[in-house]
Amino acid sequence: MDNEESLGVEITPAAQKFLRDHIQSVWQLELILFMKEKSHPLSASEIASQLYSNPRVIETALTDFVRNGIIKEDQNPSFYNYDPDSMEMTDAIEQAGKAYAKKRLSVINFIFSRTDSDKKRA
Repeated sequence: MDNEESLGVEITPAAQKFLRDHIQSVWQLELILFMKEKSHPLSASEIASQLYSNPRVIETALTDFVRNGIIKEDQNPSFYNYDPDSMEMTDAIEQAGKAYAKKRLSVINFIFSRTDSDKKRA
C-alpha cells in the first residue's frame, strides 16, 4: 500500500477523490465547509473577514470553485453561495467534511501527502 492509500484509510473513496481533485490546501477545504454552513450569499470580503484571510486569495479560490461546480456566483456579481453541481459532488463534500470533523489529522495528512507527491512529479 503506498503512502497516500495508507493515509486515506479513514477517508471514503469519494472524499479522497474530491480532496485530490479540488483541494490543494487545508484552508480551501475550510472555505468550502464554511460556505456550506451559510444559508445566504456572501461576498469575498465578508468571507475573508470571517475567515481572517486575504480577500484576493479568497476571491481566487471562489472563482476556481465556481469553475469546478462547487460554489455558485449569485445574480449579484461577487456574491457566492455553496451549491454543488451534482449530488455526487455534494455527497463527496459531505464525506470530506465528516472526515475532517472526526479525523482532522488524517485529512490534513492526506491533503499534504497529495500535494507533496504532486510536487515530486513536477
